[in-house]
Amino acid sequence: MAEWMDKKSAVVADTVYSGSKLVARDVTFTLPGITYQTAEIQAMGPMSVPIIGLIEDMELAITKVGIDLGLGKLSAPERQNLEFRWVQSNVKADGTTAVEGCKAFIRAMPKGVGELGVEIGNPIEAETTFGVSRMQIFYGGKEFLLVDRLAGKLRINGKDYMSGIDKLL
Repeated sequence: MAEWMDKKSAVVADTVYSGSKLVARDVTFTLPGITYQTAEIQAMGPMSVPIIGLIEDMELAITKVGIDLGLGKLSAPERQNLEFRWVQSNVKADGTTAVEGCKAFIRAMPKGVGELGVEIGNPIEAETTFGVSRMQIFYGGKEFLLVDRLAGKLRINGKDYMSGIDKLL
């Protein structure tokens, strides 16, 4: 019989902090994905394999409603230490529901100030994109992922993927 896994559901709320100051609430954000660089080898023809330790550029996007001091802080052309907190619903094996806290810690630089579309009767949505050098994500108090490009760290579900490389250097 298969082991039960909790069913994750909707995000209930979220906040964004920059330098420990609240700058946004109930925003849309997209944390960067990790894309490994690849090398081509010959195995019954060409085959791409990931090069562990080399990753493509990482980009974060935050979409905020309205222009305010929080958007001004996020748009400043300087390094940002961002903290994202969100709460997701969780359905357990016995059918009960609970909420689970998640956090992401990001070190990033804004890539610019996004366009601001103004239209009568509609809210202004401003998207800011960032180049990311460090990202650490936790769910329910457990570390899921750590990527620190400048320090050469890559850890997923507790496994250090750079330790073998570091031992050889």
